[in-house]
Amino acid sequence: MKYTLFFFAAFFVIISPTFGELTSQDLDKIRLIVKEEVSEVETRLRAEIAESEERLRAEIEKSESNMKGYVDLKFEGVNTKFEGVDQQLTLVVGFVSALTILIVVTVGIPQIIIAWRGKNEREQDKKIEELSREIEALKQRHIVSP
Repeated sequence: MKYTLFFFAAFFVIISPTFGELTSQDLDKIRLIVKEEVSEVETRLRAEIAESEERLRAEIEKSESNMKGYVDLKFEGVNTKFEGVDQQLTLVVGFVSALTILIVVTVGIPQIIIAWRGKNEREQDKKIEELSREIEALKQRHIVSP
C-alpha cells in the first residue's frame, strides 16, 4: 500500500505540470493583473515622491529662513562692533587733536613771550646805544670846551 501511494503521488507530481499549459487568455489575465499591480505601485510611488518633494521643499525653505536669520544676526553683531570701533576711533582722534593743541600752546606761548621780550630787549639795547653815543658826544664837547 505504501508503494501504491508513493507511486500515485509521484505520478501526480510528474503529470500535473503537463496539464498546466497556459492559454493566451491566461497570459492576458496575468498581464492585466501585472499591469494593475504596476499601475497601483506606480501611482503610490508617484504620490510618495510628490510628498517627499513637498517635505524636502519645506525643509529647504525652513533651513534657508534659519540661515538668513543667522546671517542677519551675525551682520548685526558685526555692525555693532564697527559702530563701537568707529566711536572709539572718533574718541582717539579727539584726544590726539587735544594733545596736539596742548603741545602747540605749551610750546608756542613761551616762544611768543621770548620773542616779545627779545623785541623789548632790542629796543632797550638801541636806546642804551643811542644814549651811550649821546654821552660820548657830550663828554667830547665837555672836554673840548671846558
